[in-house]
Amino acid sequence: MISPVGVMYDYFSAASDESAATTIDLPGGPDGVGAKLSMPVPEIVRRYGRDSLRELLRPRLRLAETGFHVVATKGFDSTTDLGAIEGILTGGDFDEFLARPRTSHAVAERDGGERLVLTISDELQGVLARAEAAELTAAARCWVEEKGSGDTDVLGGLLHELAELARGAQWHGERLYCWICV
Repeated sequence: MISPVGVMYDYFSAASDESAATTIDLPGGPDGVGAKLSMPVPEIVRRYGRDSLRELLRPRLRLAETGFHVVATKGFDSTTDLGAIEGILTGGDFDEFLARPRTSHAVAERDGGERLVLTISDELQGVLARAEAAELTAAARCWVEEKGSGDTDVLGGLLHELAELARGAQWHGERLYCWICV
């Protein structure tokens, strides 16, 4: 489930596999240095509370300084977790999802696999782009119930941002990718 610590996942769009592969060596990946907080975390919590901090840290679609549209998160895997979401949205089989040629195909790898850039299948991109808000919210609820843990609102927010990323990618003739850093 989405976590404040752990593996970093930057979901992003790019015009080609070659363009996506260039993110492997960018400091911080496609998100670069990431969005800046207006003040140190303890000060935000002291002044505005933990809920405000959670809202500030919520994954959001943004145009990063690197020039890529990115949704950065932690702990939500592009293969197992996003594949499960596709299955919930479509009723499709996970093995079929895995068998697609563009499901989690590595276009770049460094440090023995500790940094990767993986493809997101065109089918999954299409599913996300077509999904209605209510479907995404219901999928988040179902996923949390199946896992037995997590926050439906947080996951639902992430899915809404990923759907917006997918729509933008389709509009610009781009594909989706995931940069992973362990």
